[in-house]
Amino acid sequence: MKVLVTGATGFIGRHLVKKLAKDKRYEIFCLLRNLKKAKLLESLDIEIISGDITDKQFLEKLNGYSFDLIFHCAACVENSNPEKLKTVNVEGTRNICELALNQGVSRLIYLSSVAVVSGNKEVPLIEDLPLAATNPYGESKLEAEKVVWEYRDKGLPVVILRPPMVYGEDEPHMLTILLKLLKWRILPLVNQGMSKLHLVYIENVVSGMIFCLDKPECLKGSFFIADKEVLTTGEIFDIFARAVKAKPPFRLPKSIETMLLSLPWAGKKFKFFLKDRVYSTDKIESLGFKIPYPARVNLLTSAEKLYHAE
Repeated sequence: MKVLVTGATGFIGRHLVKKLAKDKRYEIFCLLRNLKKAKLLESLDIEIISGDITDKQFLEKLNGYSFDLIFHCAACVENSNPEKLKTVNVEGTRNICELALNQGVSRLIYLSSVAVVSGNKEVPLIEDLPLAATNPYGESKLEAEKVVWEYRDKGLPVVILRPPMVYGEDEPHMLTILLKLLKWRILPLVNQGMSKLHLVYIENVVSGMIFCLDKPECLKGSFFIADKEVLTTGEIFDIFARAVKAKPPFRLPKSIETMLLSLPWAGKKFKFFLKDRVYSTDKIESLGFKIPYPARVNLLTSAEKLYHAE
């Protein structure tokens, strides 16, 4: 079975490829824009294809491969670059959907984001709420989902998975910064650390993606994929502090919190931690998916490994 993975050297993509490579049923092809990153996949039995999902003419050349499955993980996360977000996340997704439709794949697994509904106020959020984003990244993923739905209506068998923030031992974005701030004790907690922050361990995401391969029910609607446990920001950051052998972060007094939240830049960052961010996983669990990895253990081991790797 020939499998194409886009974004194969990204955080989620490379974990997916490593998991798929252990299954001899799959012949894996990884689409890479930057060949310098191919070393992240070295020693795996895969074929590298040099190309860009935003290059429609190049993707047309892939029709000779006759893929059976496509995992679309490639995405841009730069909120500061709306044009790039649109080009990669929206038009790139359109190109992959067109390729998948032309190829007649048995399934396209599209990795979306909870950001497409994060503008809703319900707690927990569920998949069937109206699309509503709160930042440029979310808007681009929202528009990309519309494209995916458009191709589903054309007959493309597609699974839509929406993870929240993903963590793991080699997470390349925020976790390293958070650990340093906690080590230096310059990251206080607002709302006494009581706000809920639902995350997902990288291996839970990968397990969910593979689970959807043989479930026809996954071809309808969309699905959140998150950790079973919902922790508070205080619980999460206390775990991280333990990983770097630091004291737990201090909770801001209400008077100082109010002043801090009024600041233009810092206030906006801290306001993120005032909102409960919880996502119901009932829908995918109702299909028989068992979320395999517990949050507390893997938050700790992820933070420890990442911190000591620095």
